[in-house]
Amino acid sequence: MATSPDDARPTSSDNRRKPVRTTQYMIAPAGAGISAQTLAEQLNRFGNILWTHDQRGVSGPPIAIVRMPDETAEALRRSTGGSLIIEPDSHLRAASFAGPTSSLIPTTTMTALGPDLTVTIRVLSEAGAPVEQAIVRLVGGQASAQGWTDRDGNVDLALRDEVPETVAAIFVSPRSGHWGLWQQQPYIEADAVNTLTLKPLPLPGRLDWGGEAMRFDQIPDHCRGADVKIALIDSGVATSHKQLAHIKHGIDARSGEDRLWSKDVTGHGTPCAGIINAAAQADYGIRGYAPDSELHVCKLPPDARCSDLIAALDDCLQYGIDVACIGVGCERGSVLVEQHIAMAKQQGVSIIAAAGNSGEGILFPACSPHVVAVGAVGQVGSFPEDSLQAAQAAAATAAAGGLFVPPFSCRGSELDLCAPGVAVIACQSPDGYAVCDGTSLAAAYVAALAALILADHADFKGSFAAKDGHRVERLFQILKDTAQPIGHPWQTGAGLPDAARALGVRSDQRPLAMPLNAGLREMRNAIRQLDRIPFSASQAMIFEPPRGPANVTRLPLNPAPLAFQATGAETATVHELRAAMALAGLAEGP
Repeated sequence: MATSPDDARPTSSDNRRKPVRTTQYMIAPAGAGISAQTLAEQLNRFGNILWTHDQRGVSGPPIAIVRMPDETAEALRRSTGGSLIIEPDSHLRAASFAGPTSSLIPTTTMTALGPDLTVTIRVLSEAGAPVEQAIVRLVGGQASAQGWTDRDGNVDLALRDEVPETVAAIFVSPRSGHWGLWQQQPYIEADAVNTLTLKPLPLPGRLDWGGEAMRFDQIPDHCRGADVKIALIDSGVATSHKQLAHIKHGIDARSGEDRLWSKDVTGHGTPCAGIINAAAQADYGIRGYAPDSELHVCKLPPDARCSDLIAALDDCLQYGIDVACIGVGCERGSVLVEQHIAMAKQQGVSIIAAAGNSGEGILFPACSPHVVAVGAVGQVGSFPEDSLQAAQAAAATAAAGGLFVPPFSCRGSELDLCAPGVAVIACQSPDGYAVCDGTSLAAAYVAALAALILADHADFKGSFAAKDGHRVERLFQILKDTAQPIGHPWQTGAGLPDAARALGVRSDQRPLAMPLNAGLREMRNAIRQLDRIPFSASQAMIFEPPRGPANVTRLPLNPAPLAFQATGAETATVHELRAAMALAGLAEGP
């Protein structure tokens, strides 16, 4: 028996029996010729129409954002015979600032049963000043507790059924100005103030480790991304920051207003904006790698959904954007978002997206075939040994040249490239600097390089000058063909982008392994890093999950170092030191 649209409406008796669970949907005509008003009139009796999205300055079918029961949506889908596209308006999540994962937390041998353990943690700078608004996480054998430090640098945390001896780890993540802190099996006193001291955050000045790894230091000074428009689709940008005050273009993707984009409450978009477009400073700060590009901010709200991403993509088309950098994503794909991505590509918008921070399958839209998906890598030695980044390195997958794939970086066959995304010193709102981790930072590095290629590569002044899909494909090809392979494609894609090769400045690849006669300090650092890896595998394993949907299993992590003792230069043989260096990715094999 056929179902009519009227059958899709819940009855009053159904409503009296139990509350009706509703879901936010995007609904659009499958073909052309239906106006936004006509669509709204058709759908008005089936649910609460929140708003109707009609592409701003872009030709395309309208989209109604409707809240309705799932049963109603399914009945409507059946009754319309495929004339409407009906799909959930999924929430988006930011792809940056990955926290410690469960694999980083050691297990305790004790189990405490008794009253709650309440401890006071005080976080200070090396100068003795309190560090305010630092996130402190205390991990016990049974549970964890988290809080923020007050103006005196203090936070009180309570763990149920724990004693000081069962505390497995403590993590401290400051908002800006300092390195974070990671301690395993910390010494905690219940009846005293436990003081932790954070190391100051050095500003790299002209070039950070990521810029050196991608060889931005070997390109001509005039390669600065002039006349290229980059859209940053993220949480906004704090133009109160001294290195970002020059940014003048932006829009709120949901409302279409141009007033709110210059504030970044969550502090997610601001670090990415600095990597792309930070203005040069005389003797401090960070470097923006496409400083002469024109950055357009497409601000997403904290509760962003796929419909907001569609609006941002429409803004890219309206303002003639060349490169779009997307730092958000979701697990579930969207036909309507995919349509807008394809439309943007055909009009010359090259989309670079973060792969995601769950350590699992590539997020959407990064997994789209029309998008370059970027994962994160870190570099051994670019962070203190007791930092949060050291915790990531301890559970990482080793790559070439002292690089590693952090456990949070998403993996899969859709991954195209990897880029710096661990221990990145970046701008932070309102006017500071913070060390950040995440694949959205990696995407920002690649977006900046894409702008330099469009501005200065000869191909885009000749046969690929027209803004169309061929231009986008050529840009993606250059990025991937000139990348340096550093590991398994499932984890690193085509490899680490090479600015010098991409711009035709150099044809050789960057040497990734340090020579075997590396200094004793580097060898000892490698050994110390390896000693922190809490795994027991005896040899490296080559493993590739079956190709398929984004729902993939976790890859095996880095194996443990070879068994040897190295307490000083006199007790470690040359062979053993070389083995340690090889496992750290700092030399060839022994």
